[in-house]
Amino acid sequence: MSNILRRMVLTVLALALVCAMGTGTGFCADKAVFVFDREFIPMSFVRNQKPMGFEVEIFDAALAGTGITISYVPMKDWERAQSDLAGGVAHIASGMTRTHLRDRLFIYPQTPTFTLALKFFVKESSGITDVGAIRGRTVAVIRDSLYQRLLQEFGGVIVKLYDSGDAALKALVMGETEAYFGADLVTFDIIGREHYSDLRAVGMSLATVPVYYALYKGQADLRETVERGLARIHADGTYDRIYRKWFVPELSAAEMTALLESARGARGAAYLPNRGKGGGAAVLTRTGRTYVAGDVNGGPAGGYTALESALLQAVAAGDLEIRAVTAVDPEGRARILSGRERQLVREFGRGVLVMWEPNPGEYDMWMISRMLPFGGSATAR
Repeated sequence: MSNILRRMVLTVLALALVCAMGTGTGFCADKAVFVFDREFIPMSFVRNQKPMGFEVEIFDAALAGTGITISYVPMKDWERAQSDLAGGVAHIASGMTRTHLRDRLFIYPQTPTFTLALKFFVKESSGITDVGAIRGRTVAVIRDSLYQRLLQEFGGVIVKLYDSGDAALKALVMGETEAYFGADLVTFDIIGREHYSDLRAVGMSLATVPVYYALYKGQADLRETVERGLARIHADGTYDRIYRKWFVPELSAAEMTALLESARGARGAAYLPNRGKGGGAAVLTRTGRTYVAGDVNGGPAGGYTALESALLQAVAAGDLEIRAVTAVDPEGRARILSGRERQLVREFGRGVLVMWEPNPGEYDMWMISRMLPFGGSATAR
C-alpha cells in the first residue's frame, strides 16, 4: 500500500473510532465509511488517488442531498474488508454478491447495484457460435473467483487459471487458451481498453449474478437511505445516464447513418400480400455485423415486424450482443418501437441503443430502458 493510501486508511479509521466513542455503533449519522475493490475496473478503482468507477458514481448519486459525507477507502483484500464491515469499522462495501454466510453478516438494499451476465468469449476467427462447442476446450478464468466455481460446475472444459481478468483475456488473445469465461460488463470494458478486435461473446449467459452494496448490520437507517436513493435515480433517469457513460459504446455519426440506410434499404424485402408497402429495420451487433429485414405479413397487426425479423436473424447467427437497432416506416422515417418490440429488445440488455426520429430529420439514440414504463417519464430524462 502506498503512503498516500496508508494515510487515507488511518485517517478514516480514526474517524470511525471517534464516532464509535460517541454513539457506540461506529457510525456517525452524517458520515459513512465506504470500502471498495481498487482493481474492479470499471466498477471501482483508484486513479490519481481518487476513487472512481460505476459503483462509486452510483453511490454518490444515490446519497446526493442526504447530508451524509462518504469516506472512500480502497480495501486491502476481501477477507479484511468483510471483517471490517461485519465489525462496524466500515459501513458500506461495494461489489458484494450474496451468499448464505454473507446474508447472516450483512444487510443489503432490495435493489442490486447492477447484474453481471457470465459468458464465454472466443476469437471471432475460431468459428465457435454456441456454448456447446466450448466443451473439451481450454478456458481461461480468474483464479479463486465465482467465475472459476461456475466454470468447474459447467464441466467438460480444461480450466486454466489467471490472477486477473486482464491476464486471462490476454491469454485468449495470445492463443494460450481457446476461450475465456467472465462477466460481460467487465470483459467488454477490457476489450475496449485493450482494443481487442477479434473477440466475441458466445451464446446465452451461463448465469446472471446480482451485485449489491453490503452494509454493516447495525445500519438499518443507512440501508433505507441508500434504497430510497437508488429508487430515485432509477426513476429520474440518473442511473441510466451513469450506466450509459460506463458501459454503452456510442455510435459514431457514420454508424448512425449506415444503420438508418440499412433499415431503409430493407423496406423492399417486406412480405405484405395485398397490404401495400412495409417498413424495414436494422440491428447492429458488437461484432460489427448488421442484420436487416422487412415487415412480414401485416407488421404489428400480425406476423413479424421488420425489427422482430432482424433480431431473429441475429439470434439464429448466435450474434446476441446487440449494440443498436432502428425501425423505419414505409416512408423511411425512424419510428418509435411498439410495446412488443420494446419488450423484445430489452431482453438483450438495458444498454441497447434505439435510433428514432422524434421530429422529421432529427435523430436521437435512446437506451431501450428509457423506452419502457419503469424508470420515469421521457421528460425527466
